[in-house]
Amino acid sequence: MSDVLIVDDSPTDRAYFRTLLRRADFRVYEVETGGQAVAAAQAIRPHAVILDINLPDIDGHRVCRALRADPMISGIPVLMLTVRDHEADVLAGLEAGADDYVPKDAAPEVILARVRRLCRYRQMANTSLLNEQMAQIGRLLAGIVHEIRGPLGVIRGNAELMRMQLKPDDPAVRFADPIIRSVQLLQVRLEHLMATVRGGPPVLRPLELEPLLREAIDYFRKGSDPNQGHVELIVEPAKEALPPVRADAGRLLQVLLNLMTNAREAILAQSAQGTIRLRLAAQPDAKRPGVCIEVLDSGPGIPEDVLPRIFEPFFTTKDTGTGYGLYLSAEILQEHGGRLTVRNSPEGGACFSLWLPDSEAGGPPLGPTAPSTDPS
Repeated sequence: MSDVLIVDDSPTDRAYFRTLLRRADFRVYEVETGGQAVAAAQAIRPHAVILDINLPDIDGHRVCRALRADPMISGIPVLMLTVRDHEADVLAGLEAGADDYVPKDAAPEVILARVRRLCRYRQMANTSLLNEQMAQIGRLLAGIVHEIRGPLGVIRGNAELMRMQLKPDDPAVRFADPIIRSVQLLQVRLEHLMATVRGGPPVLRPLELEPLLREAIDYFRKGSDPNQGHVELIVEPAKEALPPVRADAGRLLQVLLNLMTNAREAILAQSAQGTIRLRLAAQPDAKRPGVCIEVLDSGPGIPEDVLPRIFEPFFTTKDTGTGYGLYLSAEILQEHGGRLTVRNSPEGGACFSLWLPDSEAGGPPLGPTAPSTDPS
């Protein structure tokens, strides 16, 4: 569902566009004056703005220029409303930065087609930018990994040769074995890091989840600024033995890091300290064996009106957010045949649940991911 902001001082016109857009499954927001438009766009981050030229306080051309001048909302497409045959208004609107125009008395199908086109343009532009950023990170990371792999291979090879030449009771064994284990761990982690930015379908292999959770926490601690508050990270192992799941470790690591980053930001927005818990439990779903990872935080939770939209692409409530992280995380879980859901915990804070089928379950993906308020 796409969001559209209507800026028009006419109650009759707003009612017409509101009804037209809602019937086409758009979510509609409205303001009456140009002075309210920029603040509303900053708060809502709509997929498109429908802007009347003739407003009581500021004309639509000045409003359009103000939208384009704000780097946080400058990419939102603007559809100008004109009176038919007013070519001067059309030209002035396009020069002010409008993306398209439509007469107020145009056919409903024409208006909807133009709004849909602008919303799709907005989504494609955001996706293209994020994909390019991910590609740049991937190229940088690939170069770093390539430089590290060579020396690691030499260290591991020499350590293994040295270990082969030592007798079991040789005191030097206690030095060789930790070297080999540490290098093996580093090699696995390098592969996981590469997988977080690798394109294409996920590479699913049997995976034990508890070691991956501890690895994710280790990465997260090293990447967090300790001067920006203290957030305790806790892994709560399952009370029973869990089966392995079929997963791409790097992609799953990407999801966990994203969820922990969001949780930390939510906590520190209201307090200088808090807790993030990663909880493991067996959780069958529709008679399919599976495992659930819960990421719980001690933050303020998620507003109830936001919960239904939390996994929508490009929807965000953060000033510097892209609205892509949770959408991508949900897509990754769906590729695994699992799902990502969210609810507010009774104790306070948000709880994101990652459900994955175990390695023996197999089966097709479960379909589109949707937020859940199920407390189980």
